[in-house]
Amino acid sequence: MKNPENISGVIGLGVNWIGFIFYEKSARYFGDNPVSISSGNTFKKIGVFVNATCEQILQTATTHRLDYIQLHGDETPEFCCQLQKQGIAIIKAFSISSVKDLEKTSEYEGKADYFLFDTKCETYGGSGKSFDWSILSAYEGKTPFLLSGGINPQSIQTINDFYHPQLAGIDLNSGFEIEPGLKDVQELSDFLKNYNNQIKLFIMNRITNLFNTKKLGILSVYFTAGYPNLNDTTTILKELQAKGIDLVEIGIPFSDPMADGPVIQQAATQALRNGMSLKKLFEQLNDIRKEIHIPLILMGYLNPVMQYGFENFCRDCAKVGIDGMIIPDLPFADYISEYKAIAEQYNLKMIMLITPETSEERIHQIDTNTDGFIYMVSSAATTGAQQSFDEQKQAYFSRINNMALRNSLLVGFGISNKATLDAVNTYSSGGIIGSKFIQLLQSETTPEKAVDKLLEVLGF
Repeated sequence: MKNPENISGVIGLGVNWIGFIFYEKSARYFGDNPVSISSGNTFKKIGVFVNATCEQILQTATTHRLDYIQLHGDETPEFCCQLQKQGIAIIKAFSISSVKDLEKTSEYEGKADYFLFDTKCETYGGSGKSFDWSILSAYEGKTPFLLSGGINPQSIQTINDFYHPQLAGIDLNSGFEIEPGLKDVQELSDFLKNYNNQIKLFIMNRITNLFNTKKLGILSVYFTAGYPNLNDTTTILKELQAKGIDLVEIGIPFSDPMADGPVIQQAATQALRNGMSLKKLFEQLNDIRKEIHIPLILMGYLNPVMQYGFENFCRDCAKVGIDGMIIPDLPFADYISEYKAIAEQYNLKMIMLITPETSEERIHQIDTNTDGFIYMVSSAATTGAQQSFDEQKQAYFSRINNMALRNSLLVGFGISNKATLDAVNTYSSGGIIGSKFIQLLQSETTPEKAVDKLLEVLGF
């Protein structure tokens, strides 16, 4: 895209990514003027290049403050690695017309954050032609991909019928153009309104997006839905997002929270007395994605979920825009045999917990069979704030970090101040704060003051 007013109109539709082409031979060439629109939690800026030099890409990425680089030419795996070492997130495009074209992707595994599969043609993209998407059933790579090539306003049913576990999103490009680089905003709006397949609405799972764009220093906050007051849920979410929290875990209150300490137990009890239920929570979250753009996870125990019905739970999570779930008492073997396929059908990340007692064999099994992040519990005890982590706990953090797992790690249980947050940031992608924030919600007069106080005690 290249027209500022047109760009603003598309951003207003809630898309995740906006692309800017920096290939001079393209009719969609953006030019040299810096992109004046800032990216953030709502969308990311993508720079598209064809056989540019590393220096050209780095300079352009800095000038335009790009979040991703999309490579559409003959760039080698080594070239992608060179950019990654400079902190650049990579999307590598591949032209597809047969199963054989997918073979080349294996050379780029681990060297790109996403692949993009487009129609093979004589020029570099933008042909408006589709390819046979059934070819992609042969793709067995671990790198998530974006589907491009000929998607237009008539493609809704075809997209809804298409499924692949590594599908991260769709590229709405030339099929929605009035002229090269100028999108028909109304057609895009109508398309999204009629795009009823909620598992892929608005491009990609936000957890995937977060961990591909922010590798370190992630701050996740937990709170119990319905506490301190029944209708505080959306207010708390708005305050957490406004103050820059990366990820939020919304607790489903339960009468017997076996992994939680007294602070969260008391909050769950009060929330239940306030009238909170899973049905009520989904009602509160029904329109949340009109205002909240950061990743959201529901965290709760198996009993309420099973009473609700696991597939009903997943369906309603997808409907309101939940990105993942944490169910501490769901046995891993049961998840694999009975629930994994359902969760993946609705594009929900199942986050599994590990503790100092979890065997390395089990950790590797979890790492292989999940793709959100791994929740590293700091100890085998229940939740609760701590002032510091002893050498034994830090040795545990270091041991897991040195396993070089595929998934990122977030540490939870016990983080309450700058010292404990700094300690976990040394060995993981970030920390999860629960009990401390619940205490502040009780002691401070408003959710806004509770979030401000939390950031203060964490050293922000």
